[in-house]
Amino acid sequence: MGWLTEPLIGTITPLELITFFLLQVAAVITARIVNMLIRRYLDEPVGKRLSKSVGRASQYTIIFTAAVVGFSTILNLDLSAIILSLGVAGVAVAFASQQILQNAIAGILISIIRPIQLEDWIEVGPIPLTGVSRVKDITLMNTVLREADGRIITVPNSQIINGKVINYTRAGLTAVNIPMWIGNVADLERITQIVREEADRHPRIMPKVSEEERNAVSRMFERHSIRNLFGNEHNLCTLQPQVNLAEIQGTRARVVIKLWVREPNLREEIVSSFLAAVSARLTQENIELRDP
Repeated sequence: MGWLTEPLIGTITPLELITFFLLQVAAVITARIVNMLIRRYLDEPVGKRLSKSVGRASQYTIIFTAAVVGFSTILNLDLSAIILSLGVAGVAVAFASQQILQNAIAGILISIIRPIQLEDWIEVGPIPLTGVSRVKDITLMNTVLREADGRIITVPNSQIINGKVINYTRAGLTAVNIPMWIGNVADLERITQIVREEADRHPRIMPKVSEEERNAVSRMFERHSIRNLFGNEHNLCTLQPQVNLAEIQGTRARVVIKLWVREPNLREEIVSSFLAAVSARLTQENIELRDP
């Protein structure tokens, strides 16, 4: 077995190469086990978001440390000399892998500044703009989203950092604007009353919230972004539905109904059921709607 200790590449022997390889394999296996254990024991106490970040950071740290130890201790290589010796070849590789580096750096930035987190409801743009999607995973290179209709979307992390991201979860609530043409401007007051009555009956339209949600909504009004939006009004009355007159053409008019909801993934379902109820009330009271 003397060949194991004979130099194979420079001063590196086959035994050192085998040891280096086994160390990297052991590091990858250990890193995955550590990640799994952290997720198992921390998911419930601290939540999936934090536990996944801690697990992934631990995994990358173990693998990186094993690589450094392997190169410097087992193979006895000077890493700084290797990096400097790359020269033009290193520059060429850097240009070729520019997109990969951008996504990796963006992944690190996402973990630091946290514009999005696991389980957030978001939209990503500019083109193509995703639908309302839930963040299911954030890796070093990509962010995995699940749209409300079940489709899985993989978005490069550089698009998250450089593009337009709408975070509905962080906002806490979102406005829904519904245009409607009415046959007679004189019916506006009655239509406003009907809209507010039907919105009040709907369990998913604010300001109606359950007792369990009331404390969460109260805390929401303490956020800086919400205070900028509503000023000093810190109560649910500021979220009352509105019927705004947008355009008048003769006797008919276009109004815009503004509602506030907390579940952007159910926006279409909420609007559909609300409009069905309003339409039934308008028909019952002989209030005419017009085509656009």
